[in-house]
Amino acid sequence: MSSSVPIIVGERVLLRYPSESDREEFIQLRQSSREHLEKWEPIPPSGIDLFGSEYFDREIENFNTEREQRWLIIEKSSDQIVGRITLGNIERGPFNNGRFGYWIGSKFQGKGYMHEGLRLAVNHAFAPIEQDGLGLHRVCANIMPSNVRSRALLERVGFVKEGYSERYLQIRGVYEGHERWAMTVEEQ
Repeated sequence: MSSSVPIIVGERVLLRYPSESDREEFIQLRQSSREHLEKWEPIPPSGIDLFGSEYFDREIENFNTEREQRWLIIEKSSDQIVGRITLGNIERGPFNNGRFGYWIGSKFQGKGYMHEGLRLAVNHAFAPIEQDGLGLHRVCANIMPSNVRSRALLERVGFVKEGYSERYLQIRGVYEGHERWAMTVEEQ
């Protein structure tokens, strides 16, 4: 458990950057959720174990950069890590867009934590920079059509399906098609 300052606080969860003191809890949550998570996650080109210490090293290295934000979802009542949201591939200029990725620990599924966390993340992404937000115009997420829970989540948060890309991303050695979902600050 960490004393990191929250980025944004909701009713039941808050988002904050990871810190070194989160290492053991983060890895334990990922390992206990392996069966649930590995069917959706791409294996990185580096070949690191997505459920080991090297993966957490990557969290620490990239949690707050110009191109990427990584936030832990923390259950306020217990101060436990329940999942993580990434806003990556942030591109400024005329596009002013970022792409969400997210996961939740298997024991925390179905409790509304990811819905609240993603809603907070979207609000932070669209909030003006002068109000400590990211000032983005557009955010998106790409999901496999078989990920019914993720589709329902995106719909509830307000994302709109824009299309489908064949063989979009390699998941467990197979290039899987993905639906493309997005929203703009005007649609928020």
